[in-house]
Formats: sequence, structure tokens, C-alpha cells
Amino acid sequence: MVAVKRIQAGQYSVSDGRYIIKDGSNWYVLNSEQQQDFGPLPTLTAAKKYVSSGKMPLGEHNLASKHGRQQSKKEFNAYLASETENDNPVPAILYILVMVAICVFFFVVRGY
Repeated sequence: MVAVKRIQAGQYSVSDGRYIIKDGSNWYVLNSEQQQDFGPLPTLTAAKKYVSSGKMPLGEHNLASKHGRQQSKKEFNAYLASETENDNPVPAILYILVMVAICVFFFVVRGY
């Protein structure tokens, strides 16, 4: 289990030598050499979960609001990136295949 300690506003240190930094509205995990390890992440909670487990969980957002939709998209993209980084590219491949299938469907229906 890793411990996360606040350094100052928007900056946290992790007991394993990494850092969590806020840049704009996104959070990034930096390695001990201050180079980007993972990110962007939508929330500090998501960054803490990533440094403790190495996985990016999907949360529940209010999709009725614009902010909720944006957070959901950012979180989904971070989830795909974390799975790919953990040598599991299957979710990203499935996502790409679904997008291609949707494009082909519309191409066939419209007749272009």
C-alpha cells in the first residue's frame, strides 16, 4: 500500500517516489525523475487509485451535465490508457473495432 502526502496545493508525493501534480484541470502521475508516468487523469481520487493499484477504475458521473460528460470521457480515456500500459490492450482494441464498425454502418446506410 502506498501513502500519498500533500506537499502543497496541487502537488502530492507518493511513498514509492512518484508524484501527483495538477496541471490545469487534469492530474498527472510523475516518476521519481519528474517525467510523466501516467495521465491526464480527471480527478485526484483517480490518480490516488492509479498509484495504489495500477488500474484506472470507471466511476459514475452525472451524464446530464456537460461537466459530467467531460469527466466521463476523460476517465474512460484514462482507463483505456492504464489497461494498455499494464499490457492489456484488449479494451482499446475493442473500442477501436466498435468505432470502425459504427463508421462502416453509417457508410453503408448513407450509400457513399
